[in-house]
Amino acid sequence: MKQLLLMCLLLFSFFGCTQQKRVHLSGKVVKIGVLAPLSRENKRYGYQSLLGLEFANKHKTVLANGDEIVLEIVDTNSSSQGTQKALQSLLDKNVTAIISFVGSGNMLALKNMLHKTDTPMIVTLATNDEITTLNDSISQICMSNQREALVAAHYIKDEKFINNVGILYYKENPYSFALTRQFRDYYTKIHGKELFCLDFSRRNALQKLQSKDLKNVKMIFSVLNAKESVKVLKILQNSDTKLLFSDGALSSAKEMLKDDLHYFEGSYIIEHYAHDMRGTKDYKSLQCFLSNKNLQDSSYAFLAYDAYALLYYTLQNCSGYKRECINALFQNSDIIEGIAGNFSMENAKAKRKIYIDKIENLRLKREIVTY
Repeated sequence: MKQLLLMCLLLFSFFGCTQQKRVHLSGKVVKIGVLAPLSRENKRYGYQSLLGLEFANKHKTVLANGDEIVLEIVDTNSSSQGTQKALQSLLDKNVTAIISFVGSGNMLALKNMLHKTDTPMIVTLATNDEITTLNDSISQICMSNQREALVAAHYIKDEKFINNVGILYYKENPYSFALTRQFRDYYTKIHGKELFCLDFSRRNALQKLQSKDLKNVKMIFSVLNAKESVKVLKILQNSDTKLLFSDGALSSAKEMLKDDLHYFEGSYIIEHYAHDMRGTKDYKSLQCFLSNKNLQDSSYAFLAYDAYALLYYTLQNCSGYKRECINALFQNSDIIEGIAGNFSMENAKAKRKIYIDKIENLRLKREIVTY
């Protein structure tokens, strides 16, 4: 532990001095809006995301022309109405661009508002495929539902050679419902068999799972929240059935379920990262920063870092910060150096690696990586 602390201190002292000290401040600021759920049920997403964003901003605050990037952070209260109010407050402040940590459901609730604005926006958590169609100014730094479902289906069928699968989801949750629909479609197309699909929006879903004969079900694809996942894992702990979680499940569990984390051991998860990946120079430093909060593998923080990397690159290359230029680079960009390595933007979606990880010692051990 002392060695880890010493390494972190050395990294912070080194990387803390990498900011462009030779650049003369112009006295001008570039206001960047941040939509973050910092209260109520989704606050863990916003909190972890904000850690990654503020880390990136601290190390790259000043642009080459001396202008300073200032973050205007607004709490969305984890609700559609709160998200609408938060977005309006940022538009009233005439921010240059917006980074959103809002999930798919609340982003889709902004549909009418987004039709009326051309403010450039990067979303880090909203994976729904419809997000980028809401207007021509939105880009997705995260994987889309389509990509996640495709990777999950082929991993189960072609890598694990599992022909029978179960599915756990929430019909009433836009993210869970959309991702599940995509997965079911892909899995059946590659001749996999769905043995059951349980809607955990219903109170009797857990009882239905307990009554299932799981001898022929080697893997279950789960799009449940962390609390519900633990209940499922307790049922499965004496069986050979494994869970494949959708992205972000472990990050949420680490913040909410410290006493039950051991139940996640041996499960699998689709992620943007793995702890044994080759990250960029800031990766180790950010890991140390997060380790003090038991969030070493926070995909939310890493995605926020990548969103800032795209933002910083764009502002550096758009004279006068014209919206047309920013939108163009958000939608289609050259190689960007992200926390896990290079990525690029194509038609408003990130071209990046996607990992299937196994949870070992509460870390994400890489199983496979797709491109």
